[in-house]
Amino acid sequence: MKICLNPGHGGDADQRGFKRGPTGVREAEMNLRVAQYLRDFLVASGADVKLTRDDDVFLSYEQRAEIAGNWGADLFVSLHHNAIDGKPEVNYTTVWYHGEVGYRPGNLDLARFLCDGLYDALALPRITDVPLKSDLLMRKTGFAVLRSATVTAALCESSFFTNPEEEQRLRQPEYNLREAHGLFIGLAKYVAAGLPRAVIVEPADGVFVRRHDHAVDRGDWIDSENTLSASVSRLVLAFELDDGLRCRKAWGHERNMIIANTIAVHVDGRALPHRFKDDGQRYLLTVDLPDDILSGDHSVELQFQNMNKNSVLNPLFKISVR
Repeated sequence: MKICLNPGHGGDADQRGFKRGPTGVREAEMNLRVAQYLRDFLVASGADVKLTRDDDVFLSYEQRAEIAGNWGADLFVSLHHNAIDGKPEVNYTTVWYHGEVGYRPGNLDLARFLCDGLYDALALPRITDVPLKSDLLMRKTGFAVLRSATVTAALCESSFFTNPEEEQRLRQPEYNLREAHGLFIGLAKYVAAGLPRAVIVEPADGVFVRRHDHAVDRGDWIDSENTLSASVSRLVLAFELDDGLRCRKAWGHERNMIIANTIAVHVDGRALPHRFKDDGQRYLLTVDLPDDILSGDHSVELQFQNMNKNSVLNPLFKISVR
């Protein structure tokens, strides 16, 4: 796993009162300590980890997301602590995802596991009724750091540093370590549940060259509409799916661990029928591109869930038709 951790803020110590608790504890500092402790837990468990900052420096929201994308991260976790004016009694956990719930289901999976880990570790006396929050509640276009992310991402607001008692806990390295361990356990449980992936296998380079119709032996391909149509589109897109579990070779790994009715394929936002096959060793999915598809570049989104209800880690692909 390649996990990019983003300690929120930084480089703002000269701004009087900015992102500080009642006695002046800076959010940027607590964010960084938690990120460094979490990195140590993850590295010790074999993950490859990058911090967007390892010092008190300023980076734009877009720069932070770009670091994760350029590095090829699997996950992007932005670490923050919350604040509210005039309500010092408020103190609870929220974890944020970008857009609507259907924008990228993998973001919801990540957010849910992180939230569960924080609940267990911090055991704050108050919880909010729905701790997973869309960033559209706060900004018309969402949080810039999540909006700019090209990989599976979530943003944690672990607790409120404007709560006087919580601020004093957050200044303690031991408490930061406890928070980091909760986040680590959440990530570990997320990965243990399997992280589904997909790769294009035909055409291997994602580039189609138009040709005459040809016959294809469909074998026992299963249509998304439960039919075995004999018609064949000129252009057939094929994926190999990975449920994130079968590769462990556990007892029963030959059995299907993908929930077939969760498979959905969209090309340029247009839903297309598919055929799904599992031979006990390999999952294959084929999609007939429409005959009227135009030459040029096209966006493909492939979604499915494994038996633990985890969604595809990185569901977006690019293809080209010539």
